[in-house]
Amino acid sequence: MGHDQAPAVHARLSVKDARTIAFYDAEAHAYAAQSKEAGRLKDFIAALPHGARVLDLGCGAGADSAALRDAGFNVVSVDASAGLAAEAKRLWNVEVRVLEFAELDYVDAFDGVWASASLHHASTETLPDIFARIRHALRAGGHLHATLKADPADRRDQLGRFYCAMDEEALKALAADWRDVRIERHQGGGYDGVATPWLWLRTVA
Repeated sequence: MGHDQAPAVHARLSVKDARTIAFYDAEAHAYAAQSKEAGRLKDFIAALPHGARVLDLGCGAGADSAALRDAGFNVVSVDASAGLAAEAKRLWNVEVRVLEFAELDYVDAFDGVWASASLHHASTETLPDIFARIRHALRAGGHLHATLKADPADRRDQLGRFYCAMDEEALKALAADWRDVRIERHQGGGYDGVATPWLWLRTVA
């Protein structure tokens, strides 16, 4: 999608799942205590010039935002959970804009978008619009790095959090008009302590 055309807005679609946000709001303090900088963050940092403007999309408790800031980037942090936004401020002095993916309204604003363990909480039908909004927010040549849990079907985990169905082909389709698309699968875990496969996407607008 060219940057001279705004992404389509589908008003009927809500990306924010109420039960998922309720979990993060209620468990924000405990979740923040277990949060740590993402292991793949160094690859994202290496892909961008010093001083780049970065969007931390679904920033959670702010650990990655703080690491990006400390690496010399101008960071904008957003998350749908007001509870996690408060923890990011308390722990890292990170200011978070509270909004959901469907409300992204940035235009040619960022050299990179970091979306760690966040996009999988959106419903499958909303993801094309979300990717269009991310693309619109990036400057030409900007980098998107994202991690999502791989799942054969929509599901809720034992904590009540929603995860959309996702595999390599579905993720590749979402990034079909991006450049230098690279997708890797690896085994990992999460806050619930359950081993699960993860997908790692790196691509360029």
